[in-house]
Amino acid sequence: MPPLAQNTVRTIPIQERLPRLLAALGEGLYERQDALRLGLLAALSGESVFLLGPPGIAKSLIARRLKLAFFDARHFEYLMTRFSTPEEVFGPLSIQALKEDGKYLRLTRGYLPEAEVVFLDEIWKAGPAILNTLLTAINERQFRNGDSQHPIPMRLLVTASNELPAPDSGLEALYDRMLVRIWMDRVQEKSNFQAMLASDGHSGQNLPPSVQIHGEEYEAWQEQIEQVRLPDACFELIYQLRQQLDSQLGHGCYVSDRRWKKAVRLIKASAFFNGRDEVAPLDLLLFKDCLWHDEASRTALLEMIGEFSRLYGYQQLVMTRQLLSLREQFKQLKGAVSLRLGCKAFKRKQWFGRRARGTQLPLLNAKPFGKQVHFHLLTPAPLDGGDPERLTETLTFDRTLLSHWHPTGEALVGWQLGNPKEGHYELVLDAELRLHVLDIQRQPVPLVLVERTAIPEVVLTPWQAELDELGSQVNRVLQTLKGQRSLFDRHRQHLFIGDHWLQQVEDSFFVLNRDLELLRGELLQWRDRLPGLDA
Repeated sequence: MPPLAQNTVRTIPIQERLPRLLAALGEGLYERQDALRLGLLAALSGESVFLLGPPGIAKSLIARRLKLAFFDARHFEYLMTRFSTPEEVFGPLSIQALKEDGKYLRLTRGYLPEAEVVFLDEIWKAGPAILNTLLTAINERQFRNGDSQHPIPMRLLVTASNELPAPDSGLEALYDRMLVRIWMDRVQEKSNFQAMLASDGHSGQNLPPSVQIHGEEYEAWQEQIEQVRLPDACFELIYQLRQQLDSQLGHGCYVSDRRWKKAVRLIKASAFFNGRDEVAPLDLLLFKDCLWHDEASRTALLEMIGEFSRLYGYQQLVMTRQLLSLREQFKQLKGAVSLRLGCKAFKRKQWFGRRARGTQLPLLNAKPFGKQVHFHLLTPAPLDGGDPERLTETLTFDRTLLSHWHPTGEALVGWQLGNPKEGHYELVLDAELRLHVLDIQRQPVPLVLVERTAIPEVVLTPWQAELDELGSQVNRVLQTLKGQRSLFDRHRQHLFIGDHWLQQVEDSFFVLNRDLELLRGELLQWRDRLPGLDA
């Protein structure tokens, strides 16, 4: 590339180039975006990738596409078999050096020791002689050739298999070096399957140098990744996940200290390539592809990370607990109001008979609306199954019919105040003989008898003050939610996290905001309605 063009490339921030690079790498591929995103992140941070899945699902194609991300990169690819020899991977012996100098040297040109991108297919079929040398190559990026050590310029190692290493096969150490582990399956969506069948399979072969990665900038990035900060809040989330993995999966999902360290470096790289100087909660979702060991632990880890995205990443669980606490306080306040104002019977006999022997509901102070008795619902509720959106505030019953009512489950004819249409309403008594009406969900709603006297100020004022305080607390939680949502919005333009995971976080915010607004509306409604309950 001419020097001028090279300088032009480097003036374009990597955060702007990466979306174009991912789009170019993914051209002609279907349902492989996650694999490409994770593979590219591993390549940019110098980590290894393991692709797991049945044959014929583009594992090799993914590896070859990732090679194209690097400008003028040397590439080595090999299909392992039980009969593979070290010569086929690390280079043949130099007969000349052996004859002339008696040195055991390999000719490494064109083989793994001089490659920058390496793809080893069917990795678990390799023999011990290859695997031992490969461990050193991955760990130290060094290759011993004769009596000297040579650096390996490998930036990305991609391995693939249609199976996991067998237990007690001696492959655990090599498997542990495969940091990013990606499960791949067949194309699922009908439209994608159709497009795949129609494609020629040659897309994405040539990437413009303007989006490719050059060696000098790659080396510079490795130092800059180390400078990315891990905030204490994110560390606490990581430690919480570690504790959860140990307690729920134990040895079924052993994660070494080395793997944790490499996984944290990966999320630092994620933050860096997203243009941030510190790790954000969204970056931690990438652990879903780093910490699993087998299919059972992969499934469990996906559930844990899903829970993390919905509850922990942006304080959703903290705000949910605050919401539940406020609901409970509101419930207790409503209970106190119900105890004070609720209509209560004296004995379980003649509910609306004469005053003799104190067996009737306290109707002596009821407003004389002719032969009608009026009740406020303590909380407006839907009583009409044909119109479930309509909330009823006041019910009216004929005094004569009401006087013959007994709590036997039989519905009583009544009507809503201002609406002469009759309906059948089921009244019940609670354990303390307080009168309730069942709503359309058969949930009891306390009834308050309409009386002449208003609620005394000495009683009403503390209730209103408590409602005001609850409303203030709801507003504070809503402000916290707004701040966390704003923080998420700054992080959500994420190059390596799929839309599905981002949507889970967005949905959790939506549910929290909806429930908080509902509670705030209910509190305001009570604040306005409470003074008139006894009037």
